Amino acid sequence: KKRVEEEAMKASEEAKKAAEEARQKLQERLKNLVEGSKAPKNVEECIGELKSVVKEMQEAGIECQEIEEAEARIKELKKIVKAQEKLQQAISERDVRGLQKAISKAEEAAVPEGVLEEARKVLAEELPKQEARDKLEALKEGATSEQLKEALAQAKSAGLKKDELAEFKELLGKLERRDEVEALLKKAMEERNVEGLKAAIQQAEEAGVDSKQIKKANKVLKEEEPKQKAREKLAQACEKPSIEVLKKAIEDAKEVGLEAAEYSKAEEQLKQEEEKERLMAAIKTTLAESQTVDMTDLEALRVAKEKLGECITTAMAAGVPEEHMVEADQRRKRLHNAIEDLKGSIRVFCRIRPLSKKETEQGDKQVTEAASSMTLNIEGKDGGDRSTFAFDAVFTPGTQEEVFEDCRDLVQSAVDGYNVTIFAYGQTGAGKTFTMYGIPGQDGTTPRTIKELFRVTAQSSARFEFKIYASMLELYRNDLVDLLTPERVAPGKGKLAIKTDKAGRISVENLIEEECTNAEELTAVLERGNDHRTVASTAMNAESSRSHLVLWVRILSVNKDTKEETRGKILMCDLAGSERLKKSQVEQEMQAEAIEINKSLTALGDVIEALTKNQKSVPYRNHKLTQLMQDSLGGSAKTLMFVNCSPASSNLDETTMSLKYATRAKKITNTAKKG
Repeated sequence: KKRVEEEAMKASEEAKKAAEEARQKLQERLKNLVEGSKAPKNVEECIGELKSVVKEMQEAGIECQEIEEAEARIKELKKIVKAQEKLQQAISERDVRGLQKAISKAEEAAVPEGVLEEARKVLAEELPKQEARDKLEALKEGATSEQLKEALAQAKSAGLKKDELAEFKELLGKLERRDEVEALLKKAMEERNVEGLKAAIQQAEEAGVDSKQIKKANKVLKEEEPKQKAREKLAQACEKPSIEVLKKAIEDAKEVGLEAAEYSKAEEQLKQEEEKERLMAAIKTTLAESQTVDMTDLEALRVAKEKLGECITTAMAAGVPEEHMVEADQRRKRLHNAIEDLKGSIRVFCRIRPLSKKETEQGDKQVTEAASSMTLNIEGKDGGDRSTFAFDAVFTPGTQEEVFEDCRDLVQSAVDGYNVTIFAYGQTGAGKTFTMYGIPGQDGTTPRTIKELFRVTAQSSARFEFKIYASMLELYRNDLVDLLTPERVAPGKGKLAIKTDKAGRISVENLIEEECTNAEELTAVLERGNDHRTVASTAMNAESSRSHLVLWVRILSVNKDTKEETRGKILMCDLAGSERLKKSQVEQEMQAEAIEINKSLTALGDVIEALTKNQKSVPYRNHKLTQLMQDSLGGSAKTLMFVNCSPASSNLDETTMSLKYATRAKKITNTAKKG
């Protein structure tokens, strides 16, 4: 029993010893961990280890000062963790104020120096930026453009991004604009110009210019505006004078105190206008009467046209300026065209070119004279009586713009579904090609027609879908030639052949046709075709056209709602020059060309004669030219003929023949039908 007790005591002592040793080891470990936590590599791990040892000691029932120290250290370490997290967040956000606060807290919490160093580095980078931001914000109100410009330069140097600077760049633009407007306002006040002052004041108000300056400018404006208005009224009244306007302008000028010299011109014009009033009254009355005429009554239209013409002639003889009769003259032309449209006859425009330098040098004299805008006088041969020819318009020579203006409406007719033909007739060198095609800088009828066509279709594009196709050919001798292929015959196609359908519409079989979506593409087709045209030199013309040139434009329109299709056509024909072999002095092969040209023009004349005499049989088939133009003469077309003539005495016979030829053509009656 004693031995058992001894063994038990021994075991108890050993257990106590072991427990003491374990306690001492845990204390030592805890002490080391607390000591090591002063410079931990990983704070979170350090907290975890401390917590683990404290827990183990508590479970073992150990109570000692080291546990209290460890628990205090854990609290400190948690503060470090929290401070470190806020510091990392501040580093990420790169906010200066946040960084400064987080660094301060981190220093208090004894955050590791490595983390603090990173934060201080970011702060050093961001501090200049923040200072730049603060400076920019401070300049939002009351800054000058120079101050803001300097601050923006500093901000850019500090590394601020474009999106941060955008607002202040916009503000700088406004300040610079304000500076500009202030300078404009000052200049306007010095010049005392009303329009300049108004514009400058408005801009100054919009730009935020100092209200005192604006008030000063308004005072100057108030002083000058009545005078300027009076001057403007005088200028306007003199530019477009009327009795009432001139009287009121003079009255206003006197009222605001303008010098007499400033309204003396208006007083003189007032006297002139009062003198003209009596003569103008007759024109105005007749014009008003013509506006009510029945546009379907041929006789009423003729009476209205003649009455208006008589009034215009009387007024011109009395010295009334042309510009005061433009409306009346235009109305007279409209009445005339309405008569022609009712009759369905071909319109004929006569164009006389100027005398050439060569003709002047060889002693030629002018034998033509425009009696009016619609009649032409030509001297008789060998001193005989002069003849007078009447046409729809006479140009001597008129500008390209004026010539086209009188035939512009035909383009609308083509778009509306009619066949429209414009052709030029006349002797070699009379100006046909210039009229039809022009020269660089002076476009002729054809290029202008192309532009007008696409302008008209563009206006109607909301309701209609348009497709425009173009071909170009020449009739050389008696052969049709496709000018859109260098080989003159399209590969894989036969010769060109004129065909007539049941409705009487003319087409050319195997002719190349290209779709054109704009004026440039159609102009390119025209230029390609012109490049292949047959020309040669004659005594009458250095580059005489040896063929009849035809631009063929087909217009298809489809109503987007009803799907109804309408087909129109424009035929632009530059006929080869009529000439006498002796006069043109051509030889050999060119003589054959000239003979064939004259044959074709003779055939055209025969057709014109048959149509004017209402013959049952019209010889269209006598020549390919007349076959090609069959639906242009007496068919379903609206037709315009240019007769181009020389004014030279040496060409008196040719000019007279051309005018007689054109006069016959005017007697043709068409039946205009939509295609």
